[in-house]
Amino acid sequence: MSNLDRYRTFGLREVWLEGFLEGLDVWLKDNTPGPEQLKAFKRYMKDAELLDDEGSPTALAREMSELYTKDRHAVWQIVWLKLFLNSPLFNFYCLEVPWKGIWTKEELVSLIKERGYAERTARNAVNALVNTFENSPLGEWFGRKLEKRKYLKESLSTLNSPALRYALDKLGEEAELFESVFRMNNQDFHYNMMRTKI
Repeated sequence: MSNLDRYRTFGLREVWLEGFLEGLDVWLKDNTPGPEQLKAFKRYMKDAELLDDEGSPTALAREMSELYTKDRHAVWQIVWLKLFLNSPLFNFYCLEVPWKGIWTKEELVSLIKERGYAERTARNAVNALVNTFENSPLGEWFGRKLEKRKYLKESLSTLNSPALRYALDKLGEEAELFESVFRMNNQDFHYNMMRTKI
């Protein structure tokens, strides 16, 4: 894992993604959050492959912009897949935190520190992750907040059709990811990044 705290402490917020997808060519100029939040959001968008290296919306962003009005959950599921593939933080969470496991921020900080990261890096990363879960649909699916500052890593019961097609296409392009993303168990496939039966 490298650059684990690339988002500082800022999460990916639903209101930002929605605004961006509704106004692809103007939102970043006209409705930006604060300077540091904007840097974090752009990093999320690059990791989700919705912004290119020049900071312009990608073809995928335009496709997601059209899909968002019809099936916003499918868009968020595709964003989750992209973050799994491109973000060290989200990849770590998918692969290292047990499914159906209950965790606290302190436990997650300790888990990251065990990998050799400094305290500040670990806390920044965990704060970004928790902030994402608390401000987007991703928390409903993968990091639901419980009482007493605990969180539950849940799984999806189903993938929306556009997200499922996209996930399978992506895995077909990158066959070497198959073993790390899929797992066979009792004749069911499970996504490590979404843990949903298909």
